[in-house]
Amino acid sequence: MSDQVNKLNEILKENLITTEEFANCIGISEKQAIAYCQGSKKISSSLQKQIEQTFSKPVNWLNSEGDAEGPNFDLFG
Repeated sequence: MSDQVNKLNEILKENLITTEEFANCIGISEKQAIAYCQGSKKISSSLQKQIEQTFSKPVNWLNSEGDAEGPNFDLFG
């Protein structure tokens, strides 16, 4: 599993949300969200920024290895 897939699944776990709820948060279909979370679809740079902003992750968090520097807050916690 890629680091990006692991991080997307980390978002789901830390916010206690389903892929459907994740999709609703960022304005995509559940089918697309599942594809991103399984790694079968590549995340565009604009969607990456949107995910990071929506879930209060540092810039380039989805592309970095390990944790990136900067604020890191749960959206619902």
